[in-house]
Amino acid sequence: YHSVTSDESRMDDYTVSPEQFENDIKYFTEHGYITLTASELANESMANIDGRKILLITLDDGYENFYTEVFPILKKYNAKATMFLIGSYIDRYGYVTQEQVYEMAHSGLVEIGNHTDNIHHAPVEHLKTIYNNPNCFYDIIDDIKNNNNILKNITGYDITSISWPYGYYTESIDSAVKNNLGYKISFSTQYGVNYFTGNTYTPLKRMNREHSATTEQVFERADSKFN
Repeated sequence: YHSVTSDESRMDDYTVSPEQFENDIKYFTEHGYITLTASELANESMANIDGRKILLITLDDGYENFYTEVFPILKKYNAKATMFLIGSYIDRYGYVTQEQVYEMAHSGLVEIGNHTDNIHHAPVEHLKTIYNNPNCFYDIIDDIKNNNNILKNITGYDITSISWPYGYYTESIDSAVKNNLGYKISFSTQYGVNYFTGNTYTPLKRMNREHSATTEQVFERADSKFN
């Protein structure tokens, strides 16, 4: 998910209504899925989750409606989610505030993850250029570390998950944040369900939730993979 709002004029492939979000959570949990945060999955014993249907609810960018629309629904269903934030967007108009981030991070329901900072401002074609330029390697790492520090200073928690902007990454960069920065898990935008075996060495796939799909359609896309 990205944005969740009641404004019908804004509905598109990256924006859904609160009703759709709530229906999704209710429908999946009623059909035997359990929610975990990203790092909970990475740290969980396979003996405890083998054969279980795990639902990771992820939201990118940090729109304010995560706090006003999504967070109350999570509390209502005691469901967990991971919100990937761009540090320089926090406290901007339309985005979450530091106080909101702190409250959610300490709720037991929301994990705060890294979505990079200045890197996210670059068009995807430019990202591909800098990611594949060896001279830019440490600039990328520094950006991730900077965003990490912003989020840790706000929440008081170590940041251990990352969602790559536009889903773009290289193996060397992804390995570096895990081996050198202590990250446990990462996410791409490759569409699909993950057959999780405890391996977090490569970014996990995700299924974008667009407005045009019904909850039943979204469910069938995921659940059919297990049948």
